[in-house]
Amino acid sequence: MKYTCPVCGYDRMDDVAYYENGDASFELCSCCGFQFGVDDDVEIEDGIFLSRSEAHDLYRANWLKDGAKIFSDYAFTPNQDAGEPLERRILHKQLRRMHIKLDN
Repeated sequence: MKYTCPVCGYDRMDDVAYYENGDASFELCSCCGFQFGVDDDVEIEDGIFLSRSEAHDLYRANWLKDGAKIFSDYAFTPNQDAGEPLERRILHKQLRRMHIKLDN
């Protein structure tokens, strides 16, 4: 069984982002590079943290702003390499899974 990243919509993660009890899996998304249990632990002020969904939104916005670059060669076919921007049609498809639309 494969799982979907709640940050970028990549649907081939090997483990869930969070278990039923709420614990993070420490899974690393091969597409966007988000690591659950690490990148969602964002302290904005002394003892005040972003919620998980806020951390996902912030990471996604930065990932998109940086060109939606593929984190790992493992993520896609040989024509999509790590460090390259994700093909636009694939990016749109992934984000639609989470009901997110890009402007263009």
